[in-house]
Amino acid sequence: MVCQSRGDVIRVFPALPSAWADLTVHDFRTQGAFLLSAVRKGGTTRWVRLVSEAGAPCVVRHGIAGAIEVRDGRGRPLPYEDAGEGVVRIGLGRGESALITAEGDRPDLRIAPVEPKAGAPRWGLPAA
Repeated sequence: MVCQSRGDVIRVFPALPSAWADLTVHDFRTQGAFLLSAVRKGGTTRWVRLVSEAGAPCVVRHGIAGAIEVRDGRGRPLPYEDAGEGVVRIGLGRGESALITAEGDRPDLRIAPVEPKAGAPRWGLPAA
């Protein structure tokens, strides 16, 4: 599962198989009218971006280990509340965004396809 909303908490990459070490999602619509984009490389979540479509507080379990930074769409620090266990609460107005990264990390924020590690049937259907 790529994204899950349980209660009022958006969970990013909550249940991925170990074979999915690299994964990219872009503008994945979540409960609460948020668009979520995130990148996972080498089994580590590098960044999470949320855009509020309605203007509401966002509660997200980001999956980034250690200390984090939360920045707005212009790169300025954005106030947030640490709710513990990798969960943060961020107040966002309509159209505002929040970028969550590891503290001091400046990852590549470009969205790009992930190269497959092995062949697979199209659309996940078994081969006929």
